[in-house]
Order: sequence, then structure tokens, then C-alpha cells
Amino acid sequence: MSDPAPLDESTTAVGGAVRDALYRAALGPVHAEHYLPVFARFDERGRAGTAWNLSAFVFNLGWLLYRQLWGAAGEFALLLAAWAAVGGGLWWLTDTWPLGVRVGLVLALLLLVLLVPGLFGTALLHAQVRQRMISAVEQSTTIDAACELLQSRGHGQRRNGAWAVAGLLLGAGAMAWALWAWTANSADRPSPPVATLSQPAASVPASQPQTPALLTEPSPAESEPPESTPSIAAVSPAVPASASPTATPVAESSQTNARAALAETLNQVRSRAQGFGVSVGLFAVAGNADRVVATLAGAGLPVIIDPIESARGPMTRVRVGPFETREEAQAAAGRVRALGLEARVYAP
Repeated sequence: MSDPAPLDESTTAVGGAVRDALYRAALGPVHAEHYLPVFARFDERGRAGTAWNLSAFVFNLGWLLYRQLWGAAGEFALLLAAWAAVGGGLWWLTDTWPLGVRVGLVLALLLLVLLVPGLFGTALLHAQVRQRMISAVEQSTTIDAACELLQSRGHGQRRNGAWAVAGLLLGAGAMAWALWAWTANSADRPSPPVATLSQPAASVPASQPQTPALLTEPSPAESEPPESTPSIAAVSPAVPASASPTATPVAESSQTNARAALAETLNQVRSRAQGFGVSVGLFAVAGNADRVVATLAGAGLPVIIDPIESARGPMTRVRVGPFETREEAQAAAGRVRALGLEARVYAP
């Protein structure tokens, strides 16, 4: 914004009462008592300076238009456009920053912009009013005629300024409505990524287990062969008739070992499923589950790990146990909580 011109000697030579009358006629009835002592101080110093103007700070562009500071209003509009461009660039560059920090940075820049009319608006108004006073005095024969001329010009200019402020508010309201409509329209549109995320759950094979692997027991139809079928045929192909007689004992021995291993596995699964225990958590990230398991194992606690398939993908359930009594489980839960983890005792 341009600096105010130096004071004219013809203006400073006018008496205080006459000067105040001219200032009142040029300013109009709005806040004239506020500006008169500030203008008098500027005239005494021989130059204008900074003075805080709350109305110019709050209403900024609207205040400049109302006071007919057209050139300053245009320059301030360009300053606002520059703030919008710089603020948008900073918002894009700081995409990974916390939202509060980004908003605070943009608002801090806006505060610096609004300080310009707040600090220099009165000086700009003083320079504009002085020019109007000098012009009215030169065109009039008496001070009263100059005051009437200033008042008549002031009414028309203030009316134009009021229309400009109204247009500014209307344009701001239209921009706010357009922004709201665009945001609402964007929120109503379906999001393609959401649709694709739901497909993996539907494509999970039906044969894939949906329960913890260690707690899954084969059904009686799968674990026990029909009575009319030999048990060896359920796990191995039939021995050809031309095979050596020594092959049958070897096959029977391997089948016996397989049945013994299956029985031992079932016993372990039943022992893990029975008894009291402590539920620690269900983890979707394998690395988090591994860290929890390492922490529990390092504390000397018996850990049970159960992989689970869910609609959200593979997950890992981590538990501690089993224990024969609830008191043992509760004591283990206290040790788990001491490690900073969640713990919930469950019954068999």
C-alpha cells in the first residue's frame, strides 16, 4: 500500500476548531470522535504513523471499501489472494503434519495479513481525508461552504462504499455456499476403494479354516474311518497283492505311528482348549503379535498363539495358559498387566 503524502502547510495552518470541523465533515458521523484525536496527533508530529484500528483489523477489506480507500482496497485484495496461494501451498507441502499444526500455520499467516489494515488503516484514512479537505477548501470561498461540500461528497461516497461492502458480503456468501455444495457432493459420491476392500472376504475359499488352528479338531467322520473299511485304507493306499509279505508289517507299523501322533496332537489341543487362561489380544499385524509374544515369553509365561482367518484378513490371537485354577489365571493376568498389556481371564 502507498505511503501517505506529507502534510500540506495550508492544512496545518488552519486553527484547531476549523480543522476539527473539516475533519468531521469529511469523516461523517461514524467514529468521528475516535479519529479526531489521532488525526490531531498526526498533525502535531507533521507525519502520520501507525495506530491500532480494531474496525480495520476485523472488517479489513470491507472497512477499506466503506472508507472509499479504493486503491488500498485493491492492494489488500491482492494481498489476500497471495495469502490464499501461499497458504494452499503450505497446506499441500505439510500434508504429513498434524492437522492442528497445519491450521495454526495458515491462521498465523492470515493474522499477519490482517495486521496490515489494523496498523496502517488510520494513516491511510488520514491521508485520504486531508486530500479531500484541501480540495474542498480550494473549491469553496468559506469554511462553511467547504464543510457542506465535504458532507455532500461524503454521503454519496459512503453510499457507494456501503454498496461495495454489501457486494463483498454477497460474494463471500456465494463462495461459501459453493464450497459447501462441492464438499457435500464429494461426500455423497461412492468411494471405489471401499468396494474393493469387501471383495477379499467373499473370495476366501470355503475350505479355509475360520477358527484357531490349534483349537480345531477333526470331525468324527474325518478322524474315524467307517466300520466296514479297514483303518489302514483311510490313511494310505492299499498294498498290492504281488507285494512282498514283509511290506504289510512295515505299513502297519507306520500306520500305528501315525495314529499315535494324531492322538497325541488331539490330546495337546484338548489340553490347550481346556482349563483357565488369560486373553491378551487379537492382532491384525503379525509384527505386533510377535512383539507381544516375545514380551510374554521373556517374562516366563506360557503363551498360546492362534492364527485366525476373518473378513478383515488373517489375524493372530495371543493368550496365556492354560491353568488348572482360576487363581492361577488371575495371578498370570496380574503379571501380564504389569508388562503394560491387556489381560482378561476366561474360563474353560
